[in-house]
Parts: sequence; C-alpha cells; structure tokens
Amino acid sequence: MPSDRIRLSVAEARGHAERALRGIGYNDEEARIIADHAIDAALCGYEYSGLAKILNIPEHHRFQRPRGPIKVLRETEVSTLLDGGNNVGMLVMYHATRAAIEKATSRGVVIIGVTNSWMSGRSAYYVEMIAKANLVGIRRRDTNSGRARVPLPEADVAGGDRDRPRGIRSAGDASGVITMPVNGVNFWI
Repeated sequence: MPSDRIRLSVAEARGHAERALRGIGYNDEEARIIADHAIDAALCGYEYSGLAKILNIPEHHRFQRPRGPIKVLRETEVSTLLDGGNNVGMLVMYHATRAAIEKATSRGVVIIGVTNSWMSGRSAYYVEMIAKANLVGIRRRDTNSGRARVPLPEADVAGGDRDRPRGIRSAGDASGVITMPVNGVNFWI
C-alpha cells in the first residue's frame, strides 16, 4: 500500500521548520527553539504536536497581538514569576525551564511560574530538559485561569486525573521522565 506521507530527515524537518518560523517573524534563535520542540514531539510519536503544530502558531488568536520580552515579574531566592510577553509557550517555557535549571542547580529547589503565554506544547519536553540536568522536575499546567496555582498531588479531587510528566533522577548516569495520573487540588497564590 503506497503511503501518502512525506518522509523527512531530521535535518530536512529542521530546515523547513526554522524557515517557516522565520517567515512568520521569529529570529534565528527563537526559530531553533520552537523547531526543536516540534521535531522532538514528532520523534516521540506526537504528530499533532510536531511540524504541524507550527501551522497553529500564526492561526492562534493571540499571535496577532504585540509580543514583548520575557521578563521577571517577581523573584525570590527559590522562585520566579515570568511574564511571557504574549510569546508562544514553546519559546517561553524553554526559557523558564533554563531559568529553573540554573536556579535549582545553585539553590536545590525552585518554583517557576509563567503567565501571559500560550500554546506551550508537550509538557514532557521541559521535564526531560530538567532530568537531563540531573534534577527532578514536576510541571503543572493550568490553561483555564490567569491565576497561578499550586497542586497538591496527595489530595483527592473530584473531576480528575490528568497525566503529568515527572522527571526522575537516578544514582547513575541514567535519568528519565514518566507520565502518571495525579489528582490535584489548586490553591490560589
């Protein structure tokens, strides 16, 4: 049976993705970050979050709004709240994750919050970044509210289990990410 799929190498996919992203206004670094995320999703079997996801970016209702820089709204020694500047979440969450890794490496624990961002992509991508840095990561996403929330995984809440990626650090060189259902209760902070 002939396939109607187009097969691309990773290098070809990266070239097409970065070119398309530059064509809609992203600079070289931004295009690389977003393309890496989309290619990783495709290689993990999430085709809808792969290269096709790039087509959703300019179609999103927030894309036409002005974008600003990602900036710190509040910060303590172990926490940071970032304003995503109305940037696509795949870009904002990459920078938030890098900030979390940097802060956790020196402080041991960190909480990073992000607001004013949209379409963050595959959660495990960011937790994998954290696990590769030999740290443990838990990502909580709230798409229904503009308010920051903190989950309590041990609580039993009606309405539901959702898969949440968790980064796991081992004693050796191996680290990984598991996804498991976790009940959560939300507290306003």
